[in-house]
Amino acid sequence: MSENECVCECMIEVTVSEKGCEEAEQWAIEQVWVAGKKPSSVGYECWRVGNEILRIGLSLIQSGVFEALGLQVLEQINLFERTVETNLGEKLKNRNEVCDHLSKSIYIVAVGSNDYINNYLATKYYDTSKLYQPHIFAQLLIHKLSEQFQRLYKLGARKIVMFGIGPIGCTPPISKTQLHKGDCLEETNQIVSYFNERLPSLLSNLTFTLPHSSFVLGHAYSILDAFTNPSTYGLTDAKSPCCNALENGTAACIPLTKPCMNPFEHFFWDGYHLTEAMYSYIASACLNGNKVCTPLNIQELVKL
Repeated sequence: MSENECVCECMIEVTVSEKGCEEAEQWAIEQVWVAGKKPSSVGYECWRVGNEILRIGLSLIQSGVFEALGLQVLEQINLFERTVETNLGEKLKNRNEVCDHLSKSIYIVAVGSNDYINNYLATKYYDTSKLYQPHIFAQLLIHKLSEQFQRLYKLGARKIVMFGIGPIGCTPPISKTQLHKGDCLEETNQIVSYFNERLPSLLSNLTFTLPHSSFVLGHAYSILDAFTNPSTYGLTDAKSPCCNALENGTAACIPLTKPCMNPFEHFFWDGYHLTEAMYSYIASACLNGNKVCTPLNIQELVKL
């Protein structure tokens, strides 16, 4: 066992995430704090210190499980380890206090979409889809995630929320650039489903085998209902991005151009990411509901 491993319950507010999850996570933090629904076992000082560390160690850049993509999960956890060593150690008195703080915090992990969008499905640049059948590739990602979750656990993580992959076959760069029937490219959604189908078992097994751990599943694919029934969610446009996006509305926003006047009525912000309205819905449902995050919501997880 290395000196950086925690043998007690431990954790820090930090996110290993793809760009786009920032709003959902920040909204959830504000709701827990403003509503005064923090658990009795975590005092104000712990939250205050945690929020300071959050600003230092938050990772919200392009990422993936696969080595070829941006700053992969492995490297992000390396950065997290350094953050714990250099910043959290200065805030707290000793290693036991660090471990205790770490164990009471919540990690929100949202990764995997880029492994498909920018790798497996990017056949012009990668031959991954020729090397691995969809179910084999999904299992490879699950295996790599399992290794990194166990490493995160050794560093002190005990309460982890892992989001599955959303219906990327409905995103503009895929749905608007390939011929298909309906609003989404179902072939792409089917490829992603292999990963989503394997994720619950991974998280259940980790919870069972790692003492005092709680792995929560975030059902990102559930946002498909808002895409197919936008009016139910107060949306008027579920297909066009709010901002003036590059490549005929299928990529990032064109710099220095004005976005739409009604962003809360749009599903997509740009070609890839959702609007604040959608992230707020996901965060709220995960915070208090019983469908988006299972078997526990955030409020229940905080109280453990």
